[in-house]
Amino acid sequence: MRDNGIPEAQGLTGLDWFAGLAKEALGRLVLVRDQEGAVVRQDHLDHFLRVLREPRAIDPAVMLAEMMTRQLDPATVACLYAPAAARHLGEGWAADEISFIDVTIGTEKLHGLVRKVDELLAEVRPATGPSALILVSEAEQHTLGALVLALELRLAGFSAMVRVAPMPMELTQLMAGNRFDLALVSLGCTAALESGVSLVRTLRLLSRNNDLCIFVGGAIPVADAVLLKETGADRVLRDASALQSEYDSCRGGRQLDRDRKRSQRNVVQALLKGDGVDQ
Repeated sequence: MRDNGIPEAQGLTGLDWFAGLAKEALGRLVLVRDQEGAVVRQDHLDHFLRVLREPRAIDPAVMLAEMMTRQLDPATVACLYAPAAARHLGEGWAADEISFIDVTIGTEKLHGLVRKVDELLAEVRPATGPSALILVSEAEQHTLGALVLALELRLAGFSAMVRVAPMPMELTQLMAGNRFDLALVSLGCTAALESGVSLVRTLRLLSRNNDLCIFVGGAIPVADAVLLKETGADRVLRDASALQSEYDSCRGGRQLDRDRKRSQRNVVQALLKGDGVDQ
């Protein structure tokens, strides 16, 4: 009997069939991933917002299935359309066009969608790259951006962990039990700056051999140079697409610094021994 691809004919529920299709799409996407220049189409966004406004609870898989009918893969929906929808909700609330309850419900649905794509990705793409720790500072009102960033990093092969406003003890235990290559501290507003400074300092104290590359970034309206000076981070990152090159640059700079210090130690040791010194 010919397999016609209909879920019931395969002995699967509709959502099981969708999950298989979504994982296949993600598997192909991570093999050849190039979303540079990708833009949000207004008709797709309008449709996504209509689905999002459904008064009933809706399974994230159903939301993804709705967008896949428009030839949009799960990663594009989560990384491009979910943030655009979040901005729309925020602007609507600021303009007093959307109630706070509707914004809260819509945001929770977006969180569920991003987590769903993350789960699907974990089944098709094991992390093989650097390990990243993403920290959201205190005073942040939303964490969707951090979740999307973590997903984007995982799509690029990184492993990523997110923590929201961790206490020093929690961060100490986290750093003791894990090895991270880089940390990203999210700062969404000026009120989060003090918390961000504290997080960077704690990371510096806890990082082994000072090998951790620390980035700060987000929507905070502070100049990059000032942000670097205030926080003591290694880099300011405003665009996630630049992370790989910035991370490579940070690692390269660290290696040069280690080589310089090693050379200085060798010179000092040689002088102490009298090697090459005229008597």
